[in-house]
Amino acid sequence: MNPAARPSSEPAPRYLLVDGHSVLHSWPELRQLHSRQPSSARERLIRQLSQLHDSGQWKVTLVFDGQRGGKEERPRDSMAVLYASAGQTADSIIERIVQVHSGRGEIGVVTADHAEMTAIESLGAFGFSPEWLQNEIQATDLEMKDTILRERKKKLT
Repeated sequence: MNPAARPSSEPAPRYLLVDGHSVLHSWPELRQLHSRQPSSARERLIRQLSQLHDSGQWKVTLVFDGQRGGKEERPRDSMAVLYASAGQTADSIIERIVQVHSGRGEIGVVTADHAEMTAIESLGAFGFSPEWLQNEIQATDLEMKDTILRERKKKLT
């Protein structure tokens, strides 16, 4: 699927699974931060994805290759942050989630790994690039700011 394409909004849930390390190494500002302070880079990514999750457009799950022994965190409401355990990869977790949720709504997967993109698309998910994700976050941020401005104007009139 073309990474610039965007699934239409539907009442069915829209899941977005993000390969965390793929994004960390694709976005220049996060890659640079990750080389000096890996935990700070992860936290910045979590904050940005939390805003996307909180917009209600996607149910976001962020998946990292295991550094924390399979730990699961829910730092912002129901946005999940998963860490693959020993012997697992973020890719294997993402593929399992796609299989489990297949047919229950739209599923998007963000990865820079072309082999993983092919695998998840064969399972019925939409594949998106880390660049698409950056654009999606920016667009969602602008939409939220516009909504706030409209609401403020309504209150003033």
